[in-house]
Amino acid sequence: MADRIRITSISNQIIKEVRSLSSKKGRTAAQAILLEGYRLVKDALNSGAIIRYFIISDNFFQKEELFLSQMSNIKAVQVPDALFSRISKTESPQGILAVAEMPVYNNKEIYERVKRIIALENIQDPGNLGTIIRSADACGFDAVLLSKDSADPYNPKVIRATMGSMFHIPVIIEEDFSQALFKLKSKNILLAAAHTRDALPCWQADMSEKVAIIIGNEGNGLSDNVLELADINVMIPMPGNAESFNASAAASILIYECMRQKKEKEKNKIF
Repeated sequence: MADRIRITSISNQIIKEVRSLSSKKGRTAAQAILLEGYRLVKDALNSGAIIRYFIISDNFFQKEELFLSQMSNIKAVQVPDALFSRISKTESPQGILAVAEMPVYNNKEIYERVKRIIALENIQDPGNLGTIIRSADACGFDAVLLSKDSADPYNPKVIRATMGSMFHIPVIIEEDFSQALFKLKSKNILLAAAHTRDALPCWQADMSEKVAIIIGNEGNGLSDNVLELADINVMIPMPGNAESFNASAAASILIYECMRQKKEKEKNKIF
């Protein structure tokens, strides 16, 4: 480590900053996000995230000194285990968190190259959002598009649910969601809305090429304005008794179906 300091007071300015990152206002002011847990911190480092500093517990330092010694250019703040537990946002703290620069994306460049994207209108549950980002990353999607009234993608709960995918796939927040969809449509990207009315079963809809899967609010679904913009409505037939899938399950199924169709089409081209 380039520098290691020890802090014992919860009133210290660094600790105050860490605690402020639990709120959207604090993250916006600092332009920073909070990463907690060994795996998430390590994945962020491997993905090129810019780490401002680590916060480590005394216990973590004793057990993971070798890991920390590899971070030769990053400052570490060591705190007592009890203090770490007070600033941690998990039930079983692992003893390490990092304050990282908030990712910055060139939206224009992303729109130019995007071929497959998941678009989310007013998604509210942080766990749902994190899971969808993870699924999009796992299936090779190019980006995630969010309406401005969706959950904050830098909420610690969202970041934990992504399991590191936050650093692999760009997440774009748009003030005008409908205009963003129109922009995608103008680039010949199929707008496929997840909806049950006048909808095709997902495996019958051709989503093998350029596509934007659009998922709506957990309770209210997609707005009429977005449904009017969509090229097709797609549904996931459910032979069981459940009324519906939740947003993250539906999104993940449709994302996977897009990948399956793409792979099938590529395989058929070979033969």
